[in-house]
Amino acid sequence: MTSVTGSRTLYVSDLDGTLLRSDGSVSAGSARALNAAIDAGALFTYATARSFLSSRMSTERLHLTLPVITYGGTVTADPGTGAHRDLRLLDAATVEAALHVCAHHDASVEPILFTYEDGRDWIRWRPERMTAGARSFLDARTGDPRLRPVTREDPLDRTAVFYVSIIGASPGLAALRDALRPSLTDAAHFLSIDDGTPGLDWLEFHHAEGTKARAVQRLMVQLGADRLVVFGDNHNDVPMFEIADESYAVSNAVPAVRELATGVIGSNDDDAVALWLADRVVDSPPLRA
Repeated sequence: MTSVTGSRTLYVSDLDGTLLRSDGSVSAGSARALNAAIDAGALFTYATARSFLSSRMSTERLHLTLPVITYGGTVTADPGTGAHRDLRLLDAATVEAALHVCAHHDASVEPILFTYEDGRDWIRWRPERMTAGARSFLDARTGDPRLRPVTREDPLDRTAVFYVSIIGASPGLAALRDALRPSLTDAAHFLSIDDGTPGLDWLEFHHAEGTKARAVQRLMVQLGADRLVVFGDNHNDVPMFEIADESYAVSNAVPAVRELATGVIGSNDDDAVALWLADRVVDSPPLRA
């Protein structure tokens, strides 16, 4: 095994499908191995599309000390408090275009807007324009403390939006993206499928600098790290793989990620990321004692 003493290698793992098991948890064995690696000096953190609140609930067993990368790279946060260390806001004109185009496109599409207001992040939407996609999104988050509808008394601050999700049927979303494209020149945008919303796809966009790869690069500069090792499973991990010195795909990763990786390790349900680090860090305990 190799000691990490004096190393300036940053290790970054995706969460869902990579570090987390299929039930969304970090196993006890994984937590022991990862915490031992962190205690031995490994610079370890995660990069996820989740919010800080959601990701923290899934990783509470980990003794993380480095900033964590959330919302796909738009927000880098303190691992304990969730306080924002780095935040990439969308241009207000882009937000206005999304609201306008959706309102005039058809009644089946409406943006869910993620904002940073009053010192924290929120999920905002226009209740009078409820769609099947918005309802599916909100029903899955009942009780989420971030929920904050846009009302006359509590209007949307268009300058505070950092992420936009629009959920709807695929053909309509593709046409919507085409209509929005002139307003997305300074934004990263993508269409994706989510198993949690069958029959409904996702059009999402955020600041062009708010990607996992860009956030990781900024964190490397902050830490003085000179090497990068990453772990992932899905298409949004590809930019991280492209900038890394070493990249490892879990065996359940999509083909594009496996083909790009330095190597393929075990599956997320076999604690593959923790096993990989345990093999390379002095004094890591057995994963399963």
